[in-house]
Amino acid sequence: MAKARIEGKPSCSHRSKGHGGGGLFHSQCLLPLTVALLSLLTIVDSRLYSASATSSSETSQCSLSEQEFRNDPAVRTMNFDLGYGPQEFRAYAQPDVSEFYREPPGTRMPRRPNFNGWAAKFVNMSTQRIRLFWDPNDGRPGSPMSVMGPFNSAGTASFPGHAFYLTPASDETVVLARFVMKPPQAVYYYDPITVEGDAEATQANLDKLTHAEFEAYQEHVDSRNFGKQYFDFTGREYLAIYPRNAPSHKIWRADYFGQEHWVTTRETHYIDMPHDDELGHIDKVGSQRILEDAEPRLLEQYRSPEPVLNMTLKVLSCAPRAFEISNFLSQTEVDHIMYLTTGMKLHRSTTAGDSGPDPDRDQSSETRTSLNTWVYREKDTIIDSIYRRAADLLRIDEALLRPRSADEHAHLSSTRSLAEALQLVHYDPGQEYTAHHDFGYADFSRKDQPARFATLLLYLNEGMEGGATEFPRWVNADTPTGLRVEPKVGNAVLFYSQLPDGNMDDWSHHAALPVRKGEKWLMNLWVWDPEYN
Repeated sequence: MAKARIEGKPSCSHRSKGHGGGGLFHSQCLLPLTVALLSLLTIVDSRLYSASATSSSETSQCSLSEQEFRNDPAVRTMNFDLGYGPQEFRAYAQPDVSEFYREPPGTRMPRRPNFNGWAAKFVNMSTQRIRLFWDPNDGRPGSPMSVMGPFNSAGTASFPGHAFYLTPASDETVVLARFVMKPPQAVYYYDPITVEGDAEATQANLDKLTHAEFEAYQEHVDSRNFGKQYFDFTGREYLAIYPRNAPSHKIWRADYFGQEHWVTTRETHYIDMPHDDELGHIDKVGSQRILEDAEPRLLEQYRSPEPVLNMTLKVLSCAPRAFEISNFLSQTEVDHIMYLTTGMKLHRSTTAGDSGPDPDRDQSSETRTSLNTWVYREKDTIIDSIYRRAADLLRIDEALLRPRSADEHAHLSSTRSLAEALQLVHYDPGQEYTAHHDFGYADFSRKDQPARFATLLLYLNEGMEGGATEFPRWVNADTPTGLRVEPKVGNAVLFYSQLPDGNMDDWSHHAALPVRKGEKWLMNLWVWDPEYN
């Protein structure tokens, strides 16, 4: 059966494409359907802010209004056309670097970073399973990177000149395609369906596709065409599949270096250590865990006497958006995390109100049970309070960071937490984590394209040589070297892996630099949008 044309304006039977973050426009042939679709489109767009509508506890206040979060000055209207008629998209357009210094546009010029890597994404536009290899280009066999199902994607961090090739998953001796990384291109398509310059062969390939395969193929064609127009408008590659909704969570603005935001939370610091039998595992589930604003915080007698904790986010980088939060954790909380995960304390707390040495805990102070440990929110009350504090910092309902009852955020497809377990990371001298991204690419069947949205780094020690967190591609006008954040006990760094328009932020490259002397301990908290997958 003949299929609709891939390029150009399709017949009236072809579906219209929507866009994330704004209104929808239809080609003229679909105008009679507009009235019937309006209610559906309203429902789809309303999901963009459904989680934000109940963002955090009512007693948690912050320096930005709801309108200031929504009306991000870096988001602008982009006009585009995929062959279905004019449409609009609310796209993130990176401001002129001069504005990061609170100066008029054109005053400064951005420095080209020394680091020249970027994201590389490979899209399988075929009906077969294929395998991705990195090619060493020296005659040796390639290194397998990933297996991609039909119409799926895979990615990695890469550099100019890196080479990759594709084979059928069932036969690694047959090379289907080769790619050499050439900036600024980040997205590479394997498309065996369209034969350039041969419409008859292309149509023959299309005729072999089932209806579902054709729809999937067409979606990638549209996304590729959208990506070209998005690049022309923003100067960035579109790493998502069009259309992807804008994030359902709020994103703190980073208008200029040194900009500060504040947010309050009732999840104040623990300054004295509760007895182990008071902490206990959290057995309540779902809505049973809701703390009403009038209720006292859990184990309040061991916390700082102030009614709220005021957290300040200081802008370190505007692109990518990265913030430092001083004293996110107390020393008592740091010591507790270390005890839970390694059976040891780093050092004695000097925080006011510390109850002093705990001889029972000191008995195991030299034991390290793991160098890569996961700590779940339900472990105990202190860990639970750290998640609640993080939810207020991110302006997210704490219910989204735990398993929920069916009636909590019922618009989501599952009741799973949007946050991963806290991950402890340890580095000895010489160890590092080279520059990478935290986001990935969802299975093609997930039209909401779930991905990591935000990363919160929690530093558990300081004083080592080396070991800084580096953002090697931060946009600035002063230096080609990366932005480096030195670990400090209790401090946190927040950065986003997604842009305000729903695209992945390629600039969110980050690295843990090698520890030269001493050791480094930190924890990661990853939060997903729109759901965890």
